[in-house]
Amino acid sequence: MSLSVQLVIISLTLLLANVNFSEAVRSGRYRRSEPMPMTAEQIQTVVDYHNELRAGEGADNMELMTYNETLAELAANWAAQCIFSHPSDELNQMNLGQNIYASQRLNENPDPHQAIQSWFSEKPNFDYDTATCASGKMCGHYTQIVWATTLSVGCAYHGCKPLTGTRYEDVEAAYFVCNYWPGGNYAGAKPYTKGPACTKCVTGAGWCTDGLCNRQCSGPGESCSCAAICYNCATLDPNTCRCSCADGWQGNYCTVPCVDGSSCNPEYPKRGWKPKHCNNEWYQAYVQFVCPAMCDICTADPDAVAGQCPPVNGAEKK
Repeated sequence: MSLSVQLVIISLTLLLANVNFSEAVRSGRYRRSEPMPMTAEQIQTVVDYHNELRAGEGADNMELMTYNETLAELAANWAAQCIFSHPSDELNQMNLGQNIYASQRLNENPDPHQAIQSWFSEKPNFDYDTATCASGKMCGHYTQIVWATTLSVGCAYHGCKPLTGTRYEDVEAAYFVCNYWPGGNYAGAKPYTKGPACTKCVTGAGWCTDGLCNRQCSGPGESCSCAAICYNCATLDPNTCRCSCADGWQGNYCTVPCVDGSSCNPEYPKRGWKPKHCNNEWYQAYVQFVCPAMCDICTADPDAVAGQCPPVNGAEKK
């Protein structure tokens, strides 16, 4: 995780440390609050079960999720307040997602599988085609579990009696909180796209581990197989699992035509974008997008036709 992300999460930790905590203590609502440290087995269950569910969605861009201790510390800090709700504003500011779950505390080491399955059970409430939740139903816990670009999860248990906002007033509750980075659940957006596993990974490299995009892979290996599919006469480098596009095409998998827009006028002296704008700090992102050939992002070919060559499938080149 980058230093900037660490600083963001540390800032959020400090924010959450004071949210409603003093007020709750003064009001006498805290009759009992006891940390329940996560065991290595519980942490492994969190990671394995999240990834198992993510791999089963039939997505082409689903990332492998890893465990993050900073997110776990943040989850523990929030769970310790024994308030069954989300610090929504703070989470949104930091681009974090959060799922919460409560059950009666029956032992020291509850099974996270139960909580994760409860969240995932919302799947029937979600319409993938319209990216909407059924009226009066919940589906946000499910969509966060399967949000393709979420990379990390960190969770914590806390024993609370009572757990404010739940029916657990007279018995101790096991309050389970999981934080996710980056968050997801954007209104009207699909949590993932459908297709062969690891064929549309956001990094552009199709490294795959158990059906999930693995950006930690640096080359082929026992847990890093290449699943990229390159189109339109592209070639595939098996050592980087990346596509090299033929003239006329661009994009991670060579499916986007290499065509400049009408505003790209390198020869016209007064109007339009010029080559000098391709590396201008204010304009370069936009100019490179609308003028890829002029900016040498790709090589134009007016005779290029989609589908002239069969796709090159990394999964078939073993």
